Amino acid sequence: MSNACHTENPAPADTSAPATHENRVCVIGCGRVGMASAYALIQSSFIRELVLVGRSPERTEGEVMDLEHAVAVPMKPPVKVIHGDYAEAARSSVVVVTAGEATSGPGMSRLDLLSKNIGIVRDIAVKLKAEGFAGVLVMASNPVDILAQVAQEACGLPAGQVIGTGTLIDTARLRGLLAEELGVEPRGGRLRHRGARGLGDRGVERRPGRRRQARTLPRRAGAPGLRRLLDRVRRAGPEVVRRKGHTAYAIGLCVQRICEAVLRNERAVLAVSALLQGEYGIEGVYLGTPCVAGKNGVERVIELDLDAGEREGMQASANLLRGMRQDILEKDGA
Repeated sequence: MSNACHTENPAPADTSAPATHENRVCVIGCGRVGMASAYALIQSSFIRELVLVGRSPERTEGEVMDLEHAVAVPMKPPVKVIHGDYAEAARSSVVVVTAGEATSGPGMSRLDLLSKNIGIVRDIAVKLKAEGFAGVLVMASNPVDILAQVAQEACGLPAGQVIGTGTLIDTARLRGLLAEELGVEPRGGRLRHRGARGLGDRGVERRPGRRRQARTLPRRAGAPGLRRLLDRVRRAGPEVVRRKGHTAYAIGLCVQRICEAVLRNERAVLAVSALLQGEYGIEGVYLGTPCVAGKNGVERVIELDLDAGEREGMQASANLLRGMRQDILEKDGA
């Protein structure tokens, strides 16, 4: 049972983005995450066209050919795969940005990663704006919260139409661990109603949503407590990177899930990164929190009823993001 209060951000009028192709999604960036997202999308039943935009024309063409062979397999939904440019991208309902340097090992800080990717994301957003893009922009490049805000400011779209993948992947990891703890299926209603969601900045201060409810989950004898579970969630991504050098599949499915919610106008509750406008006492910063996602992007931010410690954690995340962004702006002379 939820004691959350609901706060609505100002939403655009009830008009979808004027895309030429309502069932077209574009992925900008043909690296591991981009192609994991593209592969997840062609497995779905809700798109009919997929546009790829990449830095290397030859590499991108090869990826297009490979996906074309995949969709030719009998019993797969028909999807047209296009090697496109920004004009093609702008005629999509949803554009997904995965371009930029990937999250590296311990040698690269989040600030280093931001300094490498902020120019790339700004350039993409400006090109989309020049082509008249008016759809929903999904940011998957890291650090995702700051880059979602950078993209929104550069492209000029309403804040609700620019979504970061946020803590959706951490929510999935948390549910997986809780399911293991309870001996249930991770997508089951028991976990959905328990409110197992992540809050905060992606990669800095990920916090559990409705922590008091999570504390009430039954435990088997000898099972780790909630704090240990959350520590495992925080380590999950770095542990994958340590073993194989990168993550791709889970975030690709997160991208697919956001696109599905938008194109089907589901008004689904997803833990994505959105611009906070007073929620949790925070103004003007993108952070991960449960949101209602539909055809206009983030249609409502859901403000959970947090205790004092959890609100302090959200404020710490916001302050850290503001500081990182200011450091980069000063470095760039902006």
